[in-house]
Amino acid sequence: MRKVRLMGVLATSLVGLCQQSFATFARVESMGKSATYFMDDVSIFQNPANMNIFPNFLIGEMGSYRQSKIDSTAIGEINGNNGQNFNNPRYNRDPENSWFGGIFSYSISKNKEMGSFYPQISIGGALNRIDEELFSLVPDFANGYAIPDPATNFDGFLGFTLANGGMIGSHIYVAMQEGANLHNGQILGGDSGISDNINIYGLRFDLGLNWPLARNIDGEVSFGFASLAYGPSDVDPNYSLFIKTRLFSTLEIINGELVPILNYSSIKAPGQELNDFEAGLGVNVSLDRGFFWLGVTGLWNQLDQIGMTSTNGSMRYNSYGSNKNLVTNTGARIAFGIERNIWWDWLVLRVGGQKEISYREVQDSERTYNYTYTNPVADTSPGDHVGFGLGINVEEKLKIDATVAEDVVFTAGNLFSGPQHHVLSRISATYSF
Repeated sequence: MRKVRLMGVLATSLVGLCQQSFATFARVESMGKSATYFMDDVSIFQNPANMNIFPNFLIGEMGSYRQSKIDSTAIGEINGNNGQNFNNPRYNRDPENSWFGGIFSYSISKNKEMGSFYPQISIGGALNRIDEELFSLVPDFANGYAIPDPATNFDGFLGFTLANGGMIGSHIYVAMQEGANLHNGQILGGDSGISDNINIYGLRFDLGLNWPLARNIDGEVSFGFASLAYGPSDVDPNYSLFIKTRLFSTLEIINGELVPILNYSSIKAPGQELNDFEAGLGVNVSLDRGFFWLGVTGLWNQLDQIGMTSTNGSMRYNSYGSNKNLVTNTGARIAFGIERNIWWDWLVLRVGGQKEISYREVQDSERTYNYTYTNPVADTSPGDHVGFGLGINVEEKLKIDATVAEDVVFTAGNLFSGPQHHVLSRISATYSF
């Protein structure tokens, strides 16, 4: 009986902790650009076992408003046949890549009345999410044809929690488009946007564990496999591998956790191959009405641009020509994020940033050269230096997070003078029930 009651207390405590740790991509982007060193619900896309920690909730995004992405899309539509006038400063341009999904859990425990909810089964899914990690090497064009946006974009999840708190999860991602360069229901480029050479196929499968290793230590590990092809239909698919691990060790002295991580990925796309290795150490701390995290990550990655080859052996496409063939990057990244309730319990402000300094060596067919690299200062991308955001928390149920555009403080007087100005760059939301 004491064991049953103890499990009930642990389960109840875990549920309470999860209510405080719901995150969204907007929260992560505005609070340090990464969720590597703290637990959050968006980690389900990296380790599907974590879906069991966040039962019965809905998640979604209105999308992201990237200046460079929106402008390139606008130019593509101008060259198409839909007749939009982008010189009008009042023209409405919606954010890119909106998506939604949810997770639902059912307890099969015989001791629910005692507060023990494990064992537990979880199932979930998401629609229209772009797997940015898998598609990080996908170019805009191949063999003279546009690479289309995938149309299916489906995530499926299945998880199980054992009575001892050990969690298992699986995830599948399917994204494809055949024959048309389709964007927002419009075929870009008119008849030239329809071709057997306009294709993309992406498939990913992940299996993850989240396991209690000791009283104050939980361990995570996930393995992912993916297949990716794009361009002409006779191009062979390429296969990728993902391995991600981290430990959460509770430190009562700081009211937080120490988090070491070790990740490896080998992402292969037609014409390109990226091998990436990361090892780091971070800490997260619960503050009075707030939260703080800090992490340092050592990194090594190598991008090999080899050109795309079809099944008949002919060279179809080289993404960067002969000037860039092998790029090796070695360095480190430091990042932090902080959030705090201000004025009212339902209003949260966030700020964070990251700085990467690395040694980059580039080899091509004629020479080898090197330089010192750092991430972009401010280009509206998730990988630039700083972020700022706000959140609204309604009774620990509905949570809405937004990333504030980095130039809004400097351009607030010109918000209505043209389409280049905007207040928010990303809006995400979750609802737990």
